[in-house]
This record gives sequence, C-alpha cells and structure tokens, in this order.
Amino acid sequence: MRIILSALLFFHLISFGEIKLEEIPRLDTTTALKILNACHEEALIQKVNVAIVIVGIDGRILASSKSEKMDPGLYDFAKFKAQTSCFKGIATEELPARNGQALEIMDIGSLKVIRGVQGGIPLYYQGHVVGAIGVSGAKPEIDKAIA
Repeated sequence: MRIILSALLFFHLISFGEIKLEEIPRLDTTTALKILNACHEEALIQKVNVAIVIVGIDGRILASSKSEKMDPGLYDFAKFKAQTSCFKGIATEELPARNGQALEIMDIGSLKVIRGVQGGIPLYYQGHVVGAIGVSGAKPEIDKAIA
C-alpha cells in the first residue's frame, strides 16, 4: 500500500509540480576574450611580458595569452593562480602560505594550488564565482594590477 501511495504522490508531483533547477551563471568565451584583451592592454601600459589565463567555473581555460619570449613555466603558474582563485573563491594572495615561506604550491590530484602570491583573482557575477584570472611573469604587484 505504501508503494502505491508513494508512486501516486510521485506521479502527481511530476505531472503538476514544477521542478526548478538553480540557474548557475557561467563565464562564456566571448566575455573571457574581452577580459583577456583588457588584461593585455594593461600589460602593454605596464610594459611587461606576462602570461594571462582566464578560466571558467570548472577551472578549464577559456582564454589565454603568453609572450613568445617567456618561459612556459610562467604560463602554467598563471593557470594555477587562476584555478586556485576559481576553486577557492578568493585572491591567491589572501591564501597565506602555511609552510613558513612567502609561497606554497600544493598538489591536490591533478590540480596545483598556489597560496601566498599575487596575480590570481576570482570573477564574480550575481554573487557567484564564474571563473578567475591568473597573471604571471612580472613583479607580484604588477601581476595583481593586470589581473
């Protein structure tokens, strides 16, 4: 009898009820490219060569650039800054290093988490983290200014 009542209630909810899924805002590639362009313009004003990485809510790269003169490791560092800021929801400089030094890099599975360094900034839309910017290659305060 319970099964029949449960089935009837379930059928009623499906037939007449409204199931609302939370709409999560997302950063699209068009917007990411606009952000990348603004960061690149600031890098030109600052007269520095930097790697810039914009990631979406899932940490995947939506837009990026790197000077051909730069070490590829700096591009990876910018990516790690962006992913850390995205997943933590705060700037990388606000995550203090716990190893007694100014910088901490932790491996969490395939993700590298960067703590205690400037240049990783989360992007918010309507109170939700939708992605992040990571900049690397200049002095820390300039990386932050570009981001």
